Amino acid sequence: MGKVLSDAALAQLDEDGYTAPVQVLTPEEVARYRAHLEGFEAKHPEHTKKLKSKSQVLCPWVVELAETPRLMDAFGDFVGPDVLLWNMAWRVKKADGSTFAGWHQDFAYGGEMKPRLIIGALALSECGREQGCLKVIPGSHKQKPLPHQDFDDPTSILARGQQITVDFDKSVAVDLALKAGEIAFFNCNVIHGSAPNLGPDRRLMCLVEMIPPSAYRTDGIKDTAMLLRGTDTFHNFEDEPRPDAEFSPEAQANWKHIIDKRAKLIFEGSTLAVSEAYGGQRAAY
Repeated sequence: MGKVLSDAALAQLDEDGYTAPVQVLTPEEVARYRAHLEGFEAKHPEHTKKLKSKSQVLCPWVVELAETPRLMDAFGDFVGPDVLLWNMAWRVKKADGSTFAGWHQDFAYGGEMKPRLIIGALALSECGREQGCLKVIPGSHKQKPLPHQDFDDPTSILARGQQITVDFDKSVAVDLALKAGEIAFFNCNVIHGSAPNLGPDRRLMCLVEMIPPSAYRTDGIKDTAMLLRGTDTFHNFEDEPRPDAEFSPEAQANWKHIIDKRAKLIFEGSTLAVSEAYGGQRAAY
């Protein structure tokens, strides 16, 4: 039995590629971090898209959220005692009834990591079917990647608007419906997507990506990550500096250095220009 995830949950993650939701934030914590997020949006409206990738480098409160003990313990159940934070990626959907994420597999672009990356979908608002929750195809993480195509679609929440271009059985899709403060985990290789938000409130979700220091990219590129717990004796990742203050000049400079490297990985082979979420000029949702 793990600290947060049961043996059954860990077995399901291995077999089906996802887990049922577990509570990791209290209502007070949800309110606090939602206030931080909305405060950033109010102060820096022209820069909110930068929270879509590596937001931990920009805001101390994002690091504080990542270090919430129960959240870290949940990751520790499969990562181990030493934990690197690879990414805090905010996925905010307006209640506009149009924005979506097409069916895709994350390892079809941006390279692959060993062991395979497990992503936590953390909700700071109601993220149910009405709000366009994540959907997954159980067991699809065991398959080879399916062919994808990029689309310059302004209603897509994805970096490249990527979608799987061949047919597969969507009737078995499972909703990862979340309440505020809950997290569900899924293998980055599992086929997943999400429908538009038809609810009365925005869908506030952060994709949390933590890895063991022993992890490495299969292409040999040295990526970046932030040590949160324990020690790193492998040094497979360049150390990410913690932000000195929210969106300070130093934090912005560090983010730009890191995001330029990440943009090259994410957009390699794409016909699309780099989006503003990755330091470019193309509009991003």
